[in-house]
Amino acid sequence: MSDSYRVVLADDHPAFRSGIRALLEKSGRLAVVAEASDGVEALSTVRLLKPDVLLLDMDMPKMSGVEVARAIRAETLPVRVLALSAYDDPAYVRQLLDEGAAGYITKEKAPSLVVEAVIAVAEGQGRWFVMPKSETGLTALTDRERAVLLELAKGQTNGGIAEALCLSEYTVRNHLTNVYAKLGLEGARDAVAWAWRTGVVRT
Repeated sequence: MSDSYRVVLADDHPAFRSGIRALLEKSGRLAVVAEASDGVEALSTVRLLKPDVLLLDMDMPKMSGVEVARAIRAETLPVRVLALSAYDDPAYVRQLLDEGAAGYITKEKAPSLVVEAVIAVAEGQGRWFVMPKSETGLTALTDRERAVLLELAKGQTNGGIAEALCLSEYTVRNHLTNVYAKLGLEGARDAVAWAWRTGVVRT
């Protein structure tokens, strides 16, 4: 049986929390153990319950999401923070990740990706991004994501990439999902075309 994970959901909009909670719990692998409507409550709830993941809205009353993430990092609380935000400024995203967040997803992407993102973050599958499309290009990718993209562009299957880079196929799929999201691509075919067009294969 797959592992299940405990989640605290922090957002100041009750209707939004309700919708996201339903999505998470429908997965069968995620249990929302508490909700928080402001940053102070989010931090105190994490201190008390020590969940696996804090799904944290960035625009919160009393303490912003960045302030909450900073406090969690300073106190070395054993929780992975997945930021959920309407902000699409790459500089803002980088600031948040510098504060120790394990991932970032925009609210417009949340309905289709939030469950996958929370599980990936809980399992420590590397940082999960759905970056704004205004930040596109190789600089948006991690070193591992670049390596996976390079192998894909060379014609490798997911299994071949996993073998070449000593990864599991699950991890390869997760990296490719991140690559597609960061570059604003639809899938493998577009990614291969992008890699050859931009010279990734020759880097």
